[in-house]
Amino acid sequence: MNIEVEIKLKINSFEEVKKILPKLGKLVKVIKQVDEYYIPYHRNFFAQKPHPIEWLRIRTNPDKTIFEYDKSINKKADGEQECANEYETGISQPGEFRKILGFLNFKKVVTIEKLREYWNCGDFEIALDNVKELGLFIEVEAKGSFENTKKAKEGCLNFLKKLGFKNCEEAQIKKGYPVLLLEKN
Repeated sequence: MNIEVEIKLKINSFEEVKKILPKLGKLVKVIKQVDEYYIPYHRNFFAQKPHPIEWLRIRTNPDKTIFEYDKSINKKADGEQECANEYETGISQPGEFRKILGFLNFKKVVTIEKLREYWNCGDFEIALDNVKELGLFIEVEAKGSFENTKKAKEGCLNFLKKLGFKNCEEAQIKKGYPVLLLEKN
């Protein structure tokens, strides 16, 4: 299990960010990622109000496929989460795994396709996402050793300020890509 603390913003362009990022870290990889979100027939995660607090997905990367379950911790009424517990395991035969989910009455709800750039910036992993049908986003995830989740979040916000973003806390996107896409469509 990993505990995840991240801040996500919608942005208009990667141009200004890419001028500063090389001074703070290095580009690790650029990949196409496909995330398929599922729900069990007896429990619709996306019906949880005001926002889902758990996800079940198959993430397909160029080199591997991962099955993940995320559970938010301390989700606030406005949708902000302090952090999430993240459980994941590799899938060696994704097609067979999808069939198993179908036999068990799991339903695919939404698919998110994105081109993602990963940047390693020391205590932070930066993702620049071009999400099909949604646009451009930046995610700053705390990867370093922080005293607690509050300090990790403060670190993420300070990193975004170094990149030139103002009012990060207010501009923060508190919904996941699947919710944003479902709301759009």
